[in-house]
Amino acid sequence: MRTYITYEEALRIITSQNHLLPEETVSLFEAHNRVLREDLIADRDDPPAPVSAMDGYGVRGEDVEGAPVELKVIGEIPAGKVPEIELKRGEAVKLFTGSLIPRGVNTVVPVEYTEERRGKVLIRKPLKKWQNVRPRGENYRKGEVLVERGTVLGAPEIGIASSVGKPFLRVSSRPRVGIIATGSEVFEPWEEVNSPSQIRNTNAYTLYSLIKEAGGEPVYLGKIKDLREDTATKINEGLRNCDVVITTGGISMGDYDFVKEVVEEVGIDVLFYKVKVKPGKPVLFGRKGEKFFFGLPGFPVSTVVSFNLFVFPLLRKIEGAVELLRPTVKALLKADFKRKKAERREFVRVEISFEDGKIWVTPLKSQGSGVLTSLVGKRALMVVPEGTTEIKANSEVETILIK
Repeated sequence: MRTYITYEEALRIITSQNHLLPEETVSLFEAHNRVLREDLIADRDDPPAPVSAMDGYGVRGEDVEGAPVELKVIGEIPAGKVPEIELKRGEAVKLFTGSLIPRGVNTVVPVEYTEERRGKVLIRKPLKKWQNVRPRGENYRKGEVLVERGTVLGAPEIGIASSVGKPFLRVSSRPRVGIIATGSEVFEPWEEVNSPSQIRNTNAYTLYSLIKEAGGEPVYLGKIKDLREDTATKINEGLRNCDVVITTGGISMGDYDFVKEVVEEVGIDVLFYKVKVKPGKPVLFGRKGEKFFFGLPGFPVSTVVSFNLFVFPLLRKIEGAVELLRPTVKALLKADFKRKKAERREFVRVEISFEDGKIWVTPLKSQGSGVLTSLVGKRALMVVPEGTTEIKANSEVETILIK
């Protein structure tokens, strides 16, 4: 077991896990946010023939070089119709966006530059040859790999699947992720609280949403009191029924923090415990066969940050994704940032904004691990490396997008 390791070491251990979930076939209606397990290959050129890029008139470019000029309109070609005409000198044909280009046409004049009257069209503006004509294969050619295996499917990728005639896709099965909230002081939102020592269960429901966002299937296994036997029973239940089990709380050094002891007793191989990060130092990661376990801190913000830093890449890894981490951007710091202790890498909550074409971040005043409201709105995590006590305003900082 590795104890108190760096963030990079923790990520290396997580991303080196070689387990891959089975694949399944789903319809395009069910494919959003799933990890693709096949390449999407173009079945033909797109467009399959030259088409008009806009509504207007197909002409010979040489006929409109001296515009304004008047041309004879010999017909129209709606989108979806195969043209059977050939344009000759002094003629024009009415086209629409997506219309196939007939023989003889090498330029499309937008309708706003024209005026049709009594079977003729006045072309007011000269255009160069091939303007507003989309050539065959402009988007892609037959046989091209358009979306690679391991891509997380969004709207564009699903649209591409449709365009290449794939109504069904092979994707990773969703990882079933069990959630266990620990703590005798924790009460469900529908339960009455009548003592200042009692708190409501925010972590389970926050994790439920985070797991769905990560492409997983959340399974709420319930909350347990700070009892060793209950902890062991619930973790074993999770390992039987889920691919990944997450507990929140009970992972520190208190007399009633049983999670670390119990996971070893039930046969989980602890791969690391405690990471040099803030918030969220007491994170435990382990494995039992093809099942994985995370013990996350109990403070709500620490739970969210730890999920994004550690659980998210593990879920993406076992789904077969190529990109495992949350996206990062380079942003400019709006105000000076200072801290006293610098032995850990800190993930500082910031408000993100966009001004003058640049991304700016402002550190929030409240950085407490229990202040979940500090993650509401346009929030992100600014990375402050180990050893850094001060960052000046206008400096470029690495920022993790968690929404």
